[in-house]
Amino acid sequence: MTTFSNSRLSSFEQCPQKFKFHYIDKVETEILRTIETFMGELVHLTLEKLYKDLKFLKTNTEEELIQYYDENWEKSWDDRILIVKDYSKDNYKKMGEKMISDYYNHYAPFNQGRVIGLETQDFLDLDENYKIHIRIDRLMMMEDGVYEIHDYKTNSNLKTQPELDEDRQLAIYALGVKKLYPDAKEIILVWHFLAFDKEMRSTRTEKQLEDLRVDILSLIAKINNEKEFKPMQSALCDYCEYKALCPVWKHLCQLEKKSVEEFKVDEGLNLVNTYSTLKEAEKTIQEQIDAISIKIKDFSDFFGTKKVYGTNHAVTIWSKEGMKFPGKADLGRQKFVGAIKALNLYDRFAEVDNWNLEKEFESLDAVEKQVLEHFGKKQKTIKLYLNKRDK
Repeated sequence: MTTFSNSRLSSFEQCPQKFKFHYIDKVETEILRTIETFMGELVHLTLEKLYKDLKFLKTNTEEELIQYYDENWEKSWDDRILIVKDYSKDNYKKMGEKMISDYYNHYAPFNQGRVIGLETQDFLDLDENYKIHIRIDRLMMMEDGVYEIHDYKTNSNLKTQPELDEDRQLAIYALGVKKLYPDAKEIILVWHFLAFDKEMRSTRTEKQLEDLRVDILSLIAKINNEKEFKPMQSALCDYCEYKALCPVWKHLCQLEKKSVEEFKVDEGLNLVNTYSTLKEAEKTIQEQIDAISIKIKDFSDFFGTKKVYGTNHAVTIWSKEGMKFPGKADLGRQKFVGAIKALNLYDRFAEVDNWNLEKEFESLDAVEKQVLEHFGKKQKTIKLYLNKRDK
């Protein structure tokens, strides 16, 4: 039976290329992890110690926990840990200390329910082929059959309540708790955003959990059927340990390692510089062409002709009154495409080829035209065709 985890699923959603590097190719890199991950792991380890010792009726002081955190920091630090932001490792170390201190003072004497699981290592069968890892930071049993799933977040972004109400990770864990503890009358999802000393909560209905299970299986099927594993560029790229191998970033990473002289003669660099210069010139020329096109059109209107002659060439002026519809970058495009699909015109216009649609608009039936007129506007299209003049 194949095992998945929320991290594995999220990795594919964030970047299929990274997923392939990590889970399929199992590529090793020089970068161990980011400092955010390193700090987060040690904060989790420290809070795990807090609650593990409490089970044996030992209550650590705040100072003892900070000392435990600091000792593990020094013992575990490795210079291959990636620091992206303009802060030192000591800045991150102090952030972790503050999170532990704030949490300690918020929840001492830590008597909110009974701990029944720390960093759990359970698995839930999604169906007969797949199971998913249930790793809960802290599972609590409260009164009246209520179970609480607690998760520590050390990132510097505070999520909104609507985001948490859609969160998949803890909902997956709720599926696991529901299976492992049938006596659970209610399962509450609890996030501790440690950088903000803030606790936030959410719940899921039976239907939401079943829908989640189906959605996960659908995502697994998508992963299994994936052939290309294309890179997906985002702000997360700066934190990716595979950046130097990624087809999007590989050349830049190589450039950054080159000396000044090597940088200057890099073939790719010079090709792009030449290309960008030509494109800028093309833009300037196009602006000039557009301006002279307007003047030719004005001349043809004034002179009452559809063809204007030069020494060796002639320009034919073509124009047509018709509808103009939202382009791919225009507002309202999504609703417009939806209307096209509803009218069963999507295949006919090649995934909404505006040019073909605008040319054939008058051939549509009355209902189709009435619906689509809402998205378009009357506009005169003018095109100039340059060719060798007739002798």
